[in-house]
Amino acid sequence: MGSDKIMKATIGHNKQLKRKGKNSAGEQSKSKKVKISKDDSSKQVISSADKLKWKPVEIPHTLGDYEGFYGLEEIDAVDVEIINGQTHFLTADKSKVLDKEHVKAQEDIIPEGDFEVDLSDDDKTLWEHEDAEETAGKKNKNDANHSGKKPMIVEGDGKIKTVGKMQNKMHEVKSNPDSVGSKLDDKVFSEVDSEILSDLPKDNVDLPEWKDVPLSLFSQNALLHLDFKQPTDIQKACIPPSLEGKDIIGKAMTGSGKTLAYGIPILEKALKQDKAGVQHPTGMIFAPTRELATQVTKHLSRFVRDFPLSEHSIVSLTGGLSIQKQERLLKSNPRVLVCTAGRCLELIEKSDSVAKQLSSSDIMVYDEADRLVEDGHFDELEKVLEILRAQRPKEDPLIPKKWQTLVFSATLSKDLFGKLDKAKSMAQRRRTHSGKLDPYEEERMEVMHLLGWKLRFRGEPLYVDVNPKSMLATKITEALLPCTPLERDLMLYYFLSLFPGNTLVFANSIDAVKRLKPLLNYLHIPAVALHSSMIQRQRLKSLERFEQNCKQAAKGHKASVLIASDVAARGLDIPNIQHVVHYHLPRTADTYIHRSGRTARAGKEGVSIILCSPKEASGPLHKLRKIVSSKKNAGSVAELKLFPVDSDILKQLKSRIEIAAKLAQGDVADSSLNKEKNWVEKAAEDLGVEDWDDVGEDDFLKRDRKRKTGKHLNKRSKKILKAELNELLANPVKKGRASYITNGLNSIADMLLRSDGKSNNGVMSYLQKDALSVLNGKSKTFKTKRRRN
Repeated sequence: MGSDKIMKATIGHNKQLKRKGKNSAGEQSKSKKVKISKDDSSKQVISSADKLKWKPVEIPHTLGDYEGFYGLEEIDAVDVEIINGQTHFLTADKSKVLDKEHVKAQEDIIPEGDFEVDLSDDDKTLWEHEDAEETAGKKNKNDANHSGKKPMIVEGDGKIKTVGKMQNKMHEVKSNPDSVGSKLDDKVFSEVDSEILSDLPKDNVDLPEWKDVPLSLFSQNALLHLDFKQPTDIQKACIPPSLEGKDIIGKAMTGSGKTLAYGIPILEKALKQDKAGVQHPTGMIFAPTRELATQVTKHLSRFVRDFPLSEHSIVSLTGGLSIQKQERLLKSNPRVLVCTAGRCLELIEKSDSVAKQLSSSDIMVYDEADRLVEDGHFDELEKVLEILRAQRPKEDPLIPKKWQTLVFSATLSKDLFGKLDKAKSMAQRRRTHSGKLDPYEEERMEVMHLLGWKLRFRGEPLYVDVNPKSMLATKITEALLPCTPLERDLMLYYFLSLFPGNTLVFANSIDAVKRLKPLLNYLHIPAVALHSSMIQRQRLKSLERFEQNCKQAAKGHKASVLIASDVAARGLDIPNIQHVVHYHLPRTADTYIHRSGRTARAGKEGVSIILCSPKEASGPLHKLRKIVSSKKNAGSVAELKLFPVDSDILKQLKSRIEIAAKLAQGDVADSSLNKEKNWVEKAAEDLGVEDWDDVGEDDFLKRDRKRKTGKHLNKRSKKILKAELNELLANPVKKGRASYITNGLNSIADMLLRSDGKSNNGVMSYLQKDALSVLNGKSKTFKTKRRRN
């Protein structure tokens, strides 16, 4: 038969080999069975898949593990035959074989006739050769290491794992206990550890700042590799007591390294438990959003890259992805589980064995805990915790009665959750009815009480607040861009035109996010959207596209924009975000803090811009500033810098934004009408009616459709508007008079074109300056004033 590609991977139903090829007609084969016939005697017979030179198949990371394939590899010019019930490989190309010695023809008798291999059933015939190889592997366990490829381990369930050098050494001891003893005791692992540790760069681990934190050599090596040469305040304060088993409430500003503050203690304990052969999970990490859970998983996976842990030691359990795949991953006994409450609840309600497995965890972590325990969000997590407490083994000496609890967030004060548009803030009500307690101590008691009865600590937890005097990172420069509600689009475009860079724009509604994306794209500003109505794969794809846009924008001093709802406000660590723009003033102070915290991360500086109307400035903005202001000046309100605006540039941008807004509204209306039409047709079909008007329709829906239809643009109108807009965009905006709406800059001499030729691509006579340098120059300040009732 003609040799075509053979693909190999570890997949969920105990199948290793899949065949990919074309039939005689040149079309993709759809048959479930592959014809295999006897080849000529010139071909070499290989009895083990490990002796073939497999090539990895590149799969985009946005596809995850490609619906259950792990470590997919392929090889061509190789045939498959079943000989005496075992799978063998035949090839005439010696370059496809790792072992250069040919197998003698008389050692393997090839029977006459044709054979069929059924690749669709769970027949164990295909795996019989793996059992033989596993037995033979005890005698030749170093064959794979001599090949130059990563060794492959065939486990008892028929799965193949490609592991690193250190992981393979651990497997050799575990799979051959007779060589060192009948049990995996401490003596066995001490010998293994000494061999594994010799592979780590002991001489290169120079981390004097971490000397007070008791860490294994694996963690030290990971910290050095990731360039975390000194611990942050929250890490220094939380890691040692966490390693001792204490419950902790940790409060620190965004971007301060909270993930490793709870991640390192879990991973350190995971090393010890893996060494002792403990099967239950070491820790569970709960996150409020799928994006944060995915990011935590990636961050910890990078950290344990050289740890002697299994390939799937860290598993993400989030909605929007295959639950069957996650159930398969749980069977591999992962050490760390990163979950959203909804998917975790679905898994443990579906299977008692999964519930018992997860309930045995030693450590529970609640990341962004304020959102997890918030009213309206805590219901699912509360059900999860009730089931896990009920299922927790009570007689197992290796499992304590209660798990260790670690709670982390940047905002844990009740003051931050009150709606900013309410007449009286929570802070005011508290001061009216409370006694003379110190404000910091009163806040600590409130947080302990709130979290205590919801999360049930083992005792009084250690309260760690490494930044009690400031709600925001000190390197975030806040500024105000005053505008009316109808000028928000214009002011956003103005800012992005003059100060291109990596910008996150936050809006309060999904409709606004959907409209702003095409608006900016029509203005030739690369923008992607992210909101909670998108399915998980769309969200991940948007984040990936934004990161790609950021890299391209850095090369040409251009803008890259992510327009998001508050689903992206918490926890996401997108590198090199220079600006955060609040298109809408957030509804609560904690949302503002988390939004602004997407910039100025890892010691960098950033800018947070608020687009605010005069009405908002005298009401919600005043309350916001009073809550997030420094506690040193508890009675005063910190001043905001006013962002300078050039009226001449603004007038020239106005005509562009008006045309782009019409085009964007037309696109949104068309999309909405199409979805509504499809829904109506489907509903009419289900009801068995030919005309939906026979059923009757609500007057509000009719008015809404009429409004959307009014914004619809036919092809001719859209083409005319696009041509007009492109003509305007082809001509750069010209800098004119030194007139500013807010009188933000006293002089524009430093903004005029200098001899170095570094001018703004979109605005003539303007230097390519960043927003931070402008705000730190001669900008004036704005102090919020409370509106009189």
